[in-house]
Amino acid sequence: SKEGYEHFMLKEIYESPEAVMDTIYGMDNDRTVEEVVKRLEESKRVIVVAAGTSYHAGLYFSMLLQRYGYTSIPVVASEFYNVKTNPDDTVIAISQSGETLDVILAIRRFKEYGSLVVSLTNVIESAVARESDFKLYTRAGPEIGVAATKTFTSQLGALVYLWAKLVGEKVNLEKVGEVIRGSLNLSGEARKVGEELSKKENAYYLGRGLGVPLAMEGALKIKEIAYIHAEAYPAGESKHGPIALVSKGFPVVFVNTGELFEELQSNVQEMKARGAVTFGISVNRKLNTDREILLNVEDERLNPFAVAPIIQLIAYYASVSRGLNPDRPRNLAKTVTVE
Repeated sequence: SKEGYEHFMLKEIYESPEAVMDTIYGMDNDRTVEEVVKRLEESKRVIVVAAGTSYHAGLYFSMLLQRYGYTSIPVVASEFYNVKTNPDDTVIAISQSGETLDVILAIRRFKEYGSLVVSLTNVIESAVARESDFKLYTRAGPEIGVAATKTFTSQLGALVYLWAKLVGEKVNLEKVGEVIRGSLNLSGEARKVGEELSKKENAYYLGRGLGVPLAMEGALKIKEIAYIHAEAYPAGESKHGPIALVSKGFPVVFVNTGELFEELQSNVQEMKARGAVTFGISVNRKLNTDREILLNVEDERLNPFAVAPIIQLIAYYASVSRGLNPDRPRNLAKTVTVE
């Protein structure tokens, strides 16, 4: 049941603090994690394979690894045939349902190459888990809304946990629930942004560094449930073509994780100069966009947990403002079992 919420999606966004904390406690008590970390330390490359929202969580993880000198390759599941893996590679396969056909086919191919496969799913003994050598789980509970929300944030929880263990970073993950709740308290601000975006047909989502996969997820969400044509780019790429579309009133959403702050600020100015309406989702420092949601996060490694609920709420309110049902987007299924 929706327990008084207007839609399952909204209820599930509000379930994120518990979902992520349960996932982190689950990882803490899972012997498999140590074995996976040991395997990752010895791996030549880490191949991360997933689709849709799970791919954005995987890309975030891949970037974290790359920053610490690991060779990590993010692969969109349906494009797995472009990648030849080796026995000294480890594959991380991510799927909420654990039934995504493209991910299953990728796992089979990579195992033929002799690679070890670690899965991260939200469903115990799902097909993806069964085909994997090591099984890790998010513990988000069932998700009814077609657009992934709490499962995305839980995947980030599991992956940041894994990364921290691997590189020896002390990340205060007990604070994650609190960080998410801080963002949920700003739902009124997210609603205003969503309502403004609902009047538009196109939008850009721009970020830098680890803000990029979050911008990609923000754009995907608003495409999925509000049917707004949104594209995400690294902000520095915008002048290599995308800025040609920007004229008076064009909406640009900036995901500001604090990285390359000055550069991102100058991207805001470039957009404003061309008449864009600018929105900011900013951690700790304001970009001075036309409308800005400021998130305060003590440990910057917890940034994605502050940003995720905001991008989800913006898409939710854009959808509702358009009179749509965010739980049942057209042409989409919760589990994609076709090629």
